[in-house]
Amino acid sequence: MPVFIMADMKLTDEQQERYSRMLALRDFSENDMETIMNTSVAMLGAGGLGSPALRLLAAIGFGRIRIIDRDIVELSNIQRQTVFNTEDIGKPKAEAAADNLELMNPEVQFDPICVSVDDENAVDVLKGVDIIVDGLDSFKARRAVNQASLSLKIPYVFAGAVEYYANLTTFIPGKTGCLQCVMGDAQDNPENTCARVGVSPMLLSLAASIEVNEALKLALGRESDLANRLMTIDTSSLSFDFFDIGKAADCDVCSSPHKVPASKLTELTVTQLCSQSFNVSPGKLLKIDLDTLATKLDSDYSVKRRKRFLVVNVDHEIRVTIMPAGNVVVKGVATATQASKLYKDMIGEGN
Repeated sequence: MPVFIMADMKLTDEQQERYSRMLALRDFSENDMETIMNTSVAMLGAGGLGSPALRLLAAIGFGRIRIIDRDIVELSNIQRQTVFNTEDIGKPKAEAAADNLELMNPEVQFDPICVSVDDENAVDVLKGVDIIVDGLDSFKARRAVNQASLSLKIPYVFAGAVEYYANLTTFIPGKTGCLQCVMGDAQDNPENTCARVGVSPMLLSLAASIEVNEALKLALGRESDLANRLMTIDTSSLSFDFFDIGKAADCDVCSSPHKVPASKLTELTVTQLCSQSFNVSPGKLLKIDLDTLATKLDSDYSVKRRKRFLVVNVDHEIRVTIMPAGNVVVKGVATATQASKLYKDMIGEGN
């Protein structure tokens, strides 16, 4: 469980008004509100699950929300990813979500990170938060998060949703099993993605609400409803089921001691996104000076400097969006090799 250090603070009159309906709940006090305001949450993904979860986390008043997403906003996202507006199309999701949520609750500190989470950077990405909330769509990324959760001893609220079905549980290092205990060697199925079979917006909002409810209980030190339990939702029949789960004695992930791995650089990782764009990610979070890079690229490309990212138009078809952490989304190329070459031409090898 996270350890929360309470600051010597009292709610202002404005905060009292903003959070008045939470404070009116019979089991929620001003001290609870102060605890929430001192809690940091990492939201992994700002998509179908992440969008409604982010709106709730921000509205409730979690003090710092780290938004982690590797993609850019597409027109097809708007129907279910409620944190975005049509004018956000083409913007990095993490950045657009932070900007929109700041308008809703300026009391919250937002920390957008545009990066693809993997084994090499998960610890760096998640270090310093109190709770991890899942909005991912990849078992590969989730396994990296699971390892980091155990290494850093941070509770991990898991959820996955597609079509009309969702699974949820909460992993608490030292108290429950882990993702590997429950999912084993499950692999991503390209035939069972949201792009192919769809996903119900109502299911996403429902699952996200349950995730945030779990995060709230973890923050307040209350008993988790989903620790050692797997919840399944089927909105096509409006059914909810629970199954007892536990730690697997032979789990090769959580049954042995974990140490925080040292950060290291690896080769670039290139992933094709549902939008058919390519995400190119370095093996470690970088700190790119966007102004300097914009000046460097301006002689060869059409470069537009945005608040927290660059848009580089290679030609009328190819667009490259560059984020300060080193993550890049390439739209308009046919292969991962082409995307990787553009990355290296513009940024280098990623170190």
